[in-house]
Amino acid sequence: MDAAIVGSLAQVLLQADAPAMAGPAQALPGAHDGSSVFSQVFPLTMLLILGVAVPAALLIANYVLSRFAHGTRNTNPARNEPYESGLASILGTAGERFDVKFYLIAMLFLAFDIEVAFLYPWAMHFKLGGWGMVGALVVFLVLLEVGYLYLYKKGALDWDK
Repeated sequence: MDAAIVGSLAQVLLQADAPAMAGPAQALPGAHDGSSVFSQVFPLTMLLILGVAVPAALLIANYVLSRFAHGTRNTNPARNEPYESGLASILGTAGERFDVKFYLIAMLFLAFDIEVAFLYPWAMHFKLGGWGMVGALVVFLVLLEVGYLYLYKKGALDWDK
């Protein structure tokens, strides 16, 4: 196996030394084109070095400048207090149930989110589908409207409740 590798390497090197003898149609796909290994590897090496060095430099600069701008760390005891949903202190335990309106708001968000997620690709490919695309949109919008009617019936759209 080693002799075959050495033989093919020698053939490639001989063809690289005699470019006048081999025409463009006779060149091997892996033939040496005259550029050095350094000129092939250097751009990738620089890209990798810059890809690591630039974010590292930015993180270090952020750390140093934030220390310079803010001084020492804020050691105020109130900073370590839990703060959740606008309440200064947490009431109750983790096992308490949420109010139903939170679930209804989550369903409302999902309905709007699904609408946007499906309407953009539909609009991009509208010209390709013709009336089939219009039919698919009507079915989708009817199903979406059923969700909106459910939320309206449950009072999720009444923000004052």
